[in-house]
Amino acid sequence: MTRRYIVLALTAVTALSAAGCADLGAPAEPVIVTETVATVTGAPLQGGVGAAPGEQSSPSGLPVLPPGHQGPGTPGEPAGVPEHGGAVDLNGVVNLVQGPAGVAVAPVGDPGEVASAGAWQSGVAWSTIKVPLAVAVERSNPQVLTNSASAITVSDNQAAEALWLSLGGGQASASAVMAVLAEGDDPVSQVPAVHTRAGYSIFGQTQWSLGDQTRFASALPCLNGASRVVELMGQISPSQQWGLGRIPGARFKGGWGPGESGGYLVRQFGIVPGAGGDITVALAVQAPTFEAGTAALSTLADGLAPQLSTMPGGSC
Repeated sequence: MTRRYIVLALTAVTALSAAGCADLGAPAEPVIVTETVATVTGAPLQGGVGAAPGEQSSPSGLPVLPPGHQGPGTPGEPAGVPEHGGAVDLNGVVNLVQGPAGVAVAPVGDPGEVASAGAWQSGVAWSTIKVPLAVAVERSNPQVLTNSASAITVSDNQAAEALWLSLGGGQASASAVMAVLAEGDDPVSQVPAVHTRAGYSIFGQTQWSLGDQTRFASALPCLNGASRVVELMGQISPSQQWGLGRIPGARFKGGWGPGESGGYLVRQFGIVPGAGGDITVALAVQAPTFEAGTAALSTLADGLAPQLSTMPGGSC
């Protein structure tokens, strides 16, 4: 299928120099990396942003901006206008938060049709790469995925490491995951075969752009062996129901981790209901803290939700 990128409001790409895979608080272990799951609790912040532990409604994070304030997106025409209709103002959504952020959307079943906006376009996959990893394992040994389903539902890194090792480890595992990515219309992203950042698992060091991730998500429900994984993406722990988790019916996976020079990348991708079909979405933000990042993704998701509900969706 011919790929058509509808990309407006792009500024300089802000990519992490980090290359690793572990979520918040991962210990520096050489092989098995066990995740400490961060829990987001508390009453909603003003503007519909989910409260993060120990955070107030604005100071150190990425707050909702006052009306008329322009964020990192470029004002102007809607960022995404799918060929079959249903314009989506992604610029306006990105403008809701401060700091480098990015949003990309596409209908399910049409991976070549991606609309995106925002300064953040590519960086470390973190735990979002566990989705194609889980698909590869479901194809080779479904029982292993059953035993390690927490790699998806609670983003358990030790369970994800078990998935990786079940594929043979090293290059064998990297090749198996890349084969799934390629089938999902992403032949570009390269999964490392060795550690490149101490203390973090190999697979999450993958550099995964929002565009490639959205195309993969668009194809995901149609891939052999993916139905069980998509089902697990609909059973994410309540502690990680920020961002896309605020949209009813969303099936998604998040990933997050510290940069080597400070700050946090927090990102998600998933599948949400649209008009007459499903829409795939990828979100990312570079934030001062994990809590600020989850609050920002919730703001982006809240801004997207009413638009996505009217955007023509697709199916396999």
